[in-house]
Amino acid sequence: MNVISLTYQSANYYLIPSNDGWIMIDTGWPDTLSQLLQLLNQNNIAVNEVNYMIITHYHPGHAGLAQNLKDLGTNLILHESQLAYYNRLNLLYKKNPQAHFRDITSSNNTVLTDADSSSFFKSIGIDAKLISTPGHSDDSISLVISNECAFIGDLMPLPLQEENRNIVIEDSWDHIREFHVKTIYPGHGDPFKL
Repeated sequence: MNVISLTYQSANYYLIPSNDGWIMIDTGWPDTLSQLLQLLNQNNIAVNEVNYMIITHYHPGHAGLAQNLKDLGTNLILHESQLAYYNRLNLLYKKNPQAHFRDITSSNNTVLTDADSSSFFKSIGIDAKLISTPGHSDDSISLVISNECAFIGDLMPLPLQEENRNIVIEDSWDHIREFHVKTIYPGHGDPFKL
């Protein structure tokens, strides 16, 4: 799998190819569209080649440019567990208008369940699935590509000490492991082997 990693202001966002254009995982901070366009240009990718985006969770450093990209023609893919959450981000930024955040609208969205995400991704040439992986936030999801990699957003690594166990995080990691992934792409920091 050809994964292009883009980083700006400590936020990672990734591009993976499909037979229907690029898929972007996370979009970075609000008001950074010019920086994103520059990073795409450095990788010889035009923004109109980014046909889909997936947001791992609706926090500012991950969904800040979602509507900007939708306005440029990118289709937002949502997991059904995320439907209530993008409006919460909209409300957060209504209190902070100087951030130049654009409200994420309900138009041009594709809503997928765990079950139907596999067939959607197969239709664009990827053996992948969206899965709910709470632990960082209730709306956290991961894109898993079977036998290859997972894009996890801010899902916390498993703690080393027994006293710091979190069953929700453990269950999310167990779910990711079911797909026999080898590489993990986090929202912040370097990719690592599982």
